[in-house]
Amino acid sequence: MNAEAPKITSYPIGGRAREIISRDVKLMARSYMRQYPLVVKRVEGAIVEDLNGNLYIDFTAGFGTLPLGGLNPEVVKSIVRQAENLSTYSLRAAYSEEALELIEELSKIAPIRGDLRAIFVNSGSEAVDAALRSMIWHTDKRIFLSFIGAYHGSTLATSSISFNNSWIRCEPSFMKTIHIPYPYCFRCPLGLNLDKCRLSCLTYLKDVTSRVGAQKIASIILEPIQVEAGVIIPPKNYVEKFSKIVREKKIPLILDEVSTAPGRSGRWFAAEHWNLDADLICLGPQLSSGLPLGIVLARESILDLEPETFESTTGGCQLSIASALTTLRVMRDEGLVERAGRLGRNVLKRLEDLRDESGVVGDVRGIGLMIGLEFAGDLELGRRLAKIFVKECFRSGLIIRRRLSTIILTPPLNIDEKLLEKGLEILEAKMRELSRSKETIC
Repeated sequence: MNAEAPKITSYPIGGRAREIISRDVKLMARSYMRQYPLVVKRVEGAIVEDLNGNLYIDFTAGFGTLPLGGLNPEVVKSIVRQAENLSTYSLRAAYSEEALELIEELSKIAPIRGDLRAIFVNSGSEAVDAALRSMIWHTDKRIFLSFIGAYHGSTLATSSISFNNSWIRCEPSFMKTIHIPYPYCFRCPLGLNLDKCRLSCLTYLKDVTSRVGAQKIASIILEPIQVEAGVIIPPKNYVEKFSKIVREKKIPLILDEVSTAPGRSGRWFAAEHWNLDADLICLGPQLSSGLPLGIVLARESILDLEPETFESTTGGCQLSIASALTTLRVMRDEGLVERAGRLGRNVLKRLEDLRDESGVVGDVRGIGLMIGLEFAGDLELGRRLAKIFVKECFRSGLIIRRRLSTIILTPPLNIDEKLLEKGLEILEAKMRELSRSKETIC
């Protein structure tokens, strides 16, 4: 399939695909907003085949859930082997050696000091939800600090600590969230210029903690990189000073690494880039190559929950655990963490050149195989350009995604380099076309 892709020979929503989409419109909640008119038949590596035989290069890795691409042979074998013996048996009912092996593997690489304990759930959202509940239990406090632009999940609690306008009024009564500015330097939430701001977002953090009282704060939750907001990466000096403030004020730190770990940043955990230690870490289905899984890792003293305080009937499904163990092994054996860093640097340099050439890209940022290209100008124009760009790339056989005015690239960590080159060539060609036609769009 690599040699053929991309290959667009049929109308994507023709034939049976149109029937399926019509059924979807009738049966699915309107909250589902698909970015592509695509009915997927098969995913192999970084190639997506639709129902009409079209082949696309996937620069999203299944929206970030397939770090090894689709149908990785080692992952498939491990799932089949596990299904033949034990597909699932609730961790509420019995012990699982495989679950313990996974936690032992994660304990070797997780940026948590000291002994740790774990909770198994079904998703990244549930992992963050469990983390919040654990912190409330541990601290007997209800106030959480989160960040503007954050995305932590779709449960009631995780939606309230996220910064999404559609959920901003859905805060549960058992907790209070205060959102503080994230260091989004290209479009500063405080309206300041980078050369003059002096990290005013940190001053805001200190002011909030002083007014509220650090002793009343249950925790602060941080995405080391805000991938879903457009791959927003904090400056190194920000993280250093942030870490110092959190330590001095003794505020527990939750790291949401659902979108960044394992390996996507060029390190096992993104927090490692800044030597950032956590009290608690949340992981999601990227760990298990897309199968339902969420894990909370925390210092032993934090997960001091009473028996039956928190249990998940289906969390820790043996199929998901087998997939996660194999995903970690393949990443380690094939050197994919280091490869993500190397490929990411090369792609970033290439896209920086494209930014300088095109005149329509205002910012390129990235670390490992997480890269964001943000369009220049006001946000509304940037959103329009990003929407057009995603559509034009899709028509040429390249799947990318966007958030507001930013194009987000998260290809599989093991993507074939020739396929990566093909995708970049499409992206560059479409950006040049967009640059030439910008005046007519405006």
